[in-house]
Amino acid sequence: MNFERLVAELPGKKAAVYTFEHGKPVRRPHAAVADDVEATKARLLSWGVRPGMRVGIYAPNSYAWLVHDLALIAIGAVSMPFTDDFAGQIDQALLDRYDIGLLLLSRKHARLFAQMPAHVAFLDGDNGAVQARERVVPGDADLDDQLSLVFSSGSAGGLKGLVISRKGVLDTLPPIAEAIGFRPGDRILMFLPMANFQQRNMCYGALWLDIDLIITDYTQLFSAMRQLQPTVLVGPPVLFQMAYADFEKLPTGKQLWMRLVGSLLSWLPGGALRLSLARRLLRPFHEQFGGRMRVLVTGMAPIRRKTGAFFRAMHLPLCESYGMVESGSLTFRPAGSRKFGSVGRPLRGVQLSFEADGEIIVSRENPLTLRYFQCADGENERTFVGGKKVATGDIGRLDGDGDLFLLGRKKELIVTAGGYKVHPEIIEQEINNCPDVAHAVIFLNPGASQLTCVVDMHEPGNAEARARVQAHVRSLKSTRSAAQFVEIIFADDGFSRDNGLLRPNLKIDRRAVEARYGQTS
Repeated sequence: MNFERLVAELPGKKAAVYTFEHGKPVRRPHAAVADDVEATKARLLSWGVRPGMRVGIYAPNSYAWLVHDLALIAIGAVSMPFTDDFAGQIDQALLDRYDIGLLLLSRKHARLFAQMPAHVAFLDGDNGAVQARERVVPGDADLDDQLSLVFSSGSAGGLKGLVISRKGVLDTLPPIAEAIGFRPGDRILMFLPMANFQQRNMCYGALWLDIDLIITDYTQLFSAMRQLQPTVLVGPPVLFQMAYADFEKLPTGKQLWMRLVGSLLSWLPGGALRLSLARRLLRPFHEQFGGRMRVLVTGMAPIRRKTGAFFRAMHLPLCESYGMVESGSLTFRPAGSRKFGSVGRPLRGVQLSFEADGEIIVSRENPLTLRYFQCADGENERTFVGGKKVATGDIGRLDGDGDLFLLGRKKELIVTAGGYKVHPEIIEQEINNCPDVAHAVIFLNPGASQLTCVVDMHEPGNAEARARVQAHVRSLKSTRSAAQFVEIIFADDGFSRDNGLLRPNLKIDRRAVEARYGQTS
């Protein structure tokens, strides 16, 4: 794969890009995509976009988003997508702060620039006289390798700015594509915001491998699965945990019947036969994913063990990948693995080592990210530790088979007043194993002797469900020493993007949860 040939080779390919427009699916063959990219490239050049220029993008997922992104890559400009973390902040001062030469907006955001200055244009509508603003191209030593400047929001709060490497994309994308095992005729669905680079990276992979690509957003996810029937889906753990929670709400007899059918199918030879029969005999479960799904992939946070085992029992195995924007996808647990709780083995080209405290250090020829352009003091040096090594900030261990197990974030380690060290994520995962729990977040209030665990329920007002959660936690306290220090409180409002407790990438904002509930415990 290389970017110079990516668009040029599209006319000879057979696959297509699908989107939803005005509520209806629209298909564009790769040849049409290539034509649109070339036309967009010419238009951007006529507006004064040049190699090395920073071009901002603030828009929801769309076909136009993909086309403009590919055109900017072809020009050699550096895209700078703004995530929903910037809602209410998109203005001229922000463009000046980041030396943006041109801002591409969606029509839905037209109100942000009522006068529509010449250096602001619609990527999905008609424009008047557009002219990119002259900016001094940064004299960065790595400018020729810069593909995009992106923002990443972590669970601890705060935005980091990362410089994505062209070489890094070319090196880190093929190994994860190989691990997933794409086939001719596959159709992958992407629904998380394209401002998150991992989503665009998989779009590049779909074009390169000549497989169908569906671009939508989370509001149309289930319509897209039902109408366009993808075969591959990459999604956050919460999506699959919701499916498991829905199963747990079924009558006990129906649950037992489905599990019995799944168990009997396991005795049949051949994965293709088992999957074909499972789609018929376990139709309600498979149809919620469109009916043709064969590979589910999750990441961003460890999936619950029970969830992974459940999907395997339904003959729609849930694969798991571990990675970070700084270094790309690092490991993969394939469909055939029963090591639920691990995130799999290192991908081709990835070497892992461990510091004395268990922190995972990644070495690869070209990490996905060159460096930070915005971060806390000293974070560049703590993360990019030299020799193409990246310090992940995650604590983990390899078992005897080479599978990686994550134990928690280094900076989230809690030390109680009595000197007891606790990785909160370990206890959270155990509490999350209760099907009634959507999310669990543990923190320590200043001066407190007990850890506080905020539990977000699937059914917040269900008293019986709360009782089951309390019983589950009591059982943990008899077997997990760290759980002895935990006091449960129930969230009064489900974690969501709207209330700020989930970030735009659907990760928990731990600091926001602590700020909201820390004073009530």
